[in-house]
Amino acid sequence: MDANLLITLQNYGLSEKGARVYLTVLELGTSIASTIARRAELNRATTYSLLEELKRDGIVNETTKEGVKYYSVISPDMLLKQLEQKYESFKEKVPELLVLAEKFGKDKTKIQYFEWIHNVKKIFDDFTNTTVPNRSFLWSIKDPEINEIIVQMANDYVTTRVRKKILFQRILSNAEGIDIKKEKKWDKEYYRETMVIDKFPHQINADITLYGPNKVAFIMWENKKPYAVIISNEKMYQSILAIFEYIWTINKKNKC
Repeated sequence: MDANLLITLQNYGLSEKGARVYLTVLELGTSIASTIARRAELNRATTYSLLEELKRDGIVNETTKEGVKYYSVISPDMLLKQLEQKYESFKEKVPELLVLAEKFGKDKTKIQYFEWIHNVKKIFDDFTNTTVPNRSFLWSIKDPEINEIIVQMANDYVTTRVRKKILFQRILSNAEGIDIKKEKKWDKEYYRETMVIDKFPHQINADITLYGPNKVAFIMWENKKPYAVIISNEKMYQSILAIFEYIWTINKKNKC
């Protein structure tokens, strides 16, 4: 079973096992539950439960012939249309949900945890849902494979940020492997400002990004399996922003 297709279906809201059932039935066309269970490598009880769940969601169709239940699924284009309708319906309610969150969660700290590439990428998308400048402590990462992953994830983010004119201020550690002249050369085109610290006394493995109006993202790139934490808290945001601005100001003076 194609792992990429499984991940795609999970990204659009299906569980891992639900995605396996959908792909299996899609390949079979129409089949009975026992065959679906065997092909999907799931037990029968789980398969029956998932088929009922997908049937309630309008993804699976059930017919009965001579007392035997047969199952089929809607086509991928119909699934896409269904997802688009859900998206539009949810989008209409977002303003109301934001008002509710502001009313009851203004003084509360919110912590979100993300793991694996496809989830961490969502944070890059969230960086552009603001008009406040993005500010990052981007400490040097020497692992070339990790740097390649970051570049791939950042491409869409940069394009969207530049289009929306969201300024990006970043502080880099002048460690081995960074071409500072090349990095600064693209500042204007990428709508960003780069500050380079010649030496930093401690090893920091996280990218720390401040974005608005009150979020702080910590992204870890350990062992090629990134994970991240977003903390939404005004006091924390302002505290780390003060540190960022202090480092920025001090180094700017030293460069003059």
